[in-house]
Amino acid sequence: MPLLIAIAIFAVHIARAPLDTRLKKRRVGPLAIAAGAVTLSLAWDWLRPEGLSTVYLVGEFAGVLSAYLMSCTLVLATRLKWLEQWFGGLDRMYRRHKQYAIWSQLLLIPHIFLHVLSGFDGSQYGYDHQAALVGMGHLLGLVSAVGLLLLVVISLGQVGRIIRLPYERWLFLHRLTGLLLLSALFHGWFLDLIIGGSTPLQAIYVTMATIGMAAYAYDELVLRHREPRADYTIHRVERPTPDILDLTLTPTSRRALPVTGGQFVYLRVGGWHEHPFSVAGTQADGSVRLTIRALGRDTRKLYADIREGAPATLKGPYGMFDHTLGGPRQIWIAGGIGIAPFLGWLTHPGETLPSTDLFYCAPTADDAPFLPELTATAAHRPGLRLPPTFSRSDGRLTADRIQAQAGPITPDTHVFLCGPPSMVENLTRALHRKGVPRHHLHAEHFAFR
Repeated sequence: MPLLIAIAIFAVHIARAPLDTRLKKRRVGPLAIAAGAVTLSLAWDWLRPEGLSTVYLVGEFAGVLSAYLMSCTLVLATRLKWLEQWFGGLDRMYRRHKQYAIWSQLLLIPHIFLHVLSGFDGSQYGYDHQAALVGMGHLLGLVSAVGLLLLVVISLGQVGRIIRLPYERWLFLHRLTGLLLLSALFHGWFLDLIIGGSTPLQAIYVTMATIGMAAYAYDELVLRHREPRADYTIHRVERPTPDILDLTLTPTSRRALPVTGGQFVYLRVGGWHEHPFSVAGTQADGSVRLTIRALGRDTRKLYADIREGAPATLKGPYGMFDHTLGGPRQIWIAGGIGIAPFLGWLTHPGETLPSTDLFYCAPTADDAPFLPELTATAAHRPGLRLPPTFSRSDGRLTADRIQAQAGPITPDTHVFLCGPPSMVENLTRALHRKGVPRHHLHAEHFAFR
């Protein structure tokens, strides 16, 4: 109960804070999931059958909470447009998806350990399970635990760089999550004495399972046919560096996606699987510009093979990385190909910009192919400044350098970051220590895996 009260107080504090409504809404989703977890724990405590030990209660609840979090990950994987506003964009939803999946697997440690301590069949509590159900329950639990653990492990960035699993294979394996969760849910149904001994808890458990599996079914059976999409043609292909691709796509009909700079879309070209890329610009005729860095096997193949005139499909748009969340004083920080959303903001027709310092971080000027374009844009926008940010000559960008070149960081300054995760995380922490409120620090997290 104290945790629910704390969540309610925090929610009231956010509601009353002088923030943009969009910033308030993005807190609702995580708070709702946290409140659901706390409510679940209270229900398991209040409605549990008599005679069960605390060790057994805690162990089994760890398993139920693990299943709850995995159900939440399936909901967050649906790409439902109306969900974005409650989490702050699809990129943030996917970060939560990954976070909850990791927490879910960590909860299996106390679940298994305490389950062993309290016995396997419940006979000491007077419960008599059928031997077949006990065996089947343990088998299903083992399959789901091992399978989900492997899926989480191969999704970690460090592991992915070591095993170099092709994206399409990773995606196929990831689609097994729902089946593994279903196995875990049946495991709990067969073995959990708390669920078996309380009709209200059975109803809660079935509701939780239904939501998770409905999300999985939607993702597998409906999303692929209902997701907003439009057909395009590759109109322009440029390769400004040996690893950067600059594309312009024009719609093949009057139906074009309502894309704005700062969002991202899923691109499919021919047989090449779809992949998300930030929008680096739009035009009045519906054309979309994408800038892509060839980092992996698939993007390197795209870099080498794509040609003008090729048909393409875009899905989306997604994301809520939007400079209009900020005030009249802003700092933009781009690392490498993270310049894409800022290009989109600068080239959006009729876009009015605040007073802005744009730090385009790259090792050298040769590694910043869009610098001439940005310099030309700045010449026509008096409020836009481009401080030099080349790491080989000046060192990595720091909060002190930002303050020295952009001037004092006042409490009303908003900072927008897009780039490598380590750069974004380090600068976010450093700028917060310099006095920038957390709700004034905005980042696009384009590294989904």
